[in-house]
Amino acid sequence: MKTIHYLVCILLLTSACAGNQAKSTRPAEWLALNQEFIRLYAQGDYDRALITAQREVDLAGGFSPRENADLATSLNNLGVAFTALGRFAEAESPLRRALAMREKLLGFNHLEVATTLGNLGELYAARNMPSEAEDAFIRALEIREAALGPENPDLADTLHNLGKLYYQKGLLDQGETSLKRALLIREKTLGPDSAHVGQTLDNLAGIAQTRREYHKAQILLERSLAIKEKALGPDHPWLMNTLTNLTETLMAQGQVADAESVIRRAVAIGEKVYGPENVTMAVPLTTLGNLATAQGKYQEAEQVYVRALNLRARALPADHMDMALSLGNLATLYYLQERFTEAEPLYERALAISEAQLGPDHADVAQLLHNVGVLNRKLGNLDQAETNFLRALAIREKVFGMSDPLVAETLEALAIVLRENGDAIGAIQYADRAKAIRVK
Repeated sequence: MKTIHYLVCILLLTSACAGNQAKSTRPAEWLALNQEFIRLYAQGDYDRALITAQREVDLAGGFSPRENADLATSLNNLGVAFTALGRFAEAESPLRRALAMREKLLGFNHLEVATTLGNLGELYAARNMPSEAEDAFIRALEIREAALGPENPDLADTLHNLGKLYYQKGLLDQGETSLKRALLIREKTLGPDSAHVGQTLDNLAGIAQTRREYHKAQILLERSLAIKEKALGPDHPWLMNTLTNLTETLMAQGQVADAESVIRRAVAIGEKVYGPENVTMAVPLTTLGNLATAQGKYQEAEQVYVRALNLRARALPADHMDMALSLGNLATLYYLQERFTEAEPLYERALAISEAQLGPDHADVAQLLHNVGVLNRKLGNLDQAETNFLRALAIREKVFGMSDPLVAETLEALAIVLRENGDAIGAIQYADRAKAIRVK
């Protein structure tokens, strides 16, 4: 389950500006623009919010002194809008400028510094820079906890984002702890029907799905969807993430027919909000491709997988993990159609990216190794298949334990390869181990 949006902390107007800044630097025009930005962003109208933020920057850039709190706020808003639109490369510069300006004008431990740190953390997470994201989130958390105490909505924002980052890194227990704390704060301070509560429920559902607790994940997502529909309306972009994840949860439980209308609604919302050529569309399109594959609609699946891959290739670095996801999905589709020679280079690229980004012992690396092993066997490369299966087996035993069904899956694949390669004794040993796991 992969989240789409990063919950951005918009700086609402405050009186905490640089102490020597004259009131004349905040004319009615700039104040009106800032309020308009807040309104547009809250409605999910990110294109118009971006235009408004740029107008803020242009206006505040003429204030005196040249580096002023209003310009910092405007730059922060500009970076937030770029991030929301999936224009990640363009978001970093204004956010870093806003951070430097706020640190200079307000001090390193000011709450507005924490706001921009949080926004930078979300951008780094979106760009697959987990170390940088974690550093930004932790610094923001320390500032907010010291200034606001243990029960504050802004503190919950940082806990939410830090918990989501840990979840995406596979640190499920740490992620769950942060997210549950964020949920309690948000329910208490914002109310149980706040859309922000729904965002945290989404990520707790992600952890449940990763643990294969699919029914629990479905309950959390259905609660989130009801909250967001009531708070934001039926076509708000925050619904897209919930609908996409709900589709995956339904599919994991075999409810393929129920899932189709859910994911098509997510795609429709995304195209309306972001446009069909935005990289953000790659996530619901990928899930639609997964559903079409499960339904045997291979032509439609290929169309949406290729579309998602192209969107990502235009917007993301070549070694981004989302590229590996698209490559792996398309390779699997080709395998199912017995287009083995087309699948092989895609799997190899996906594997190389995953090993570089996640490390050699990650569960996703094991899945790709298993898939490449299956493909090697089909191509007659039995020795290479055995090598890949053995690597996958070692990772899965380490990550999931010796008695997990995924371990049995790789043991069974090894047994087949060894039997075909003339090692009957080894094949029996692996098959017996797999059978013992299946019996349990």
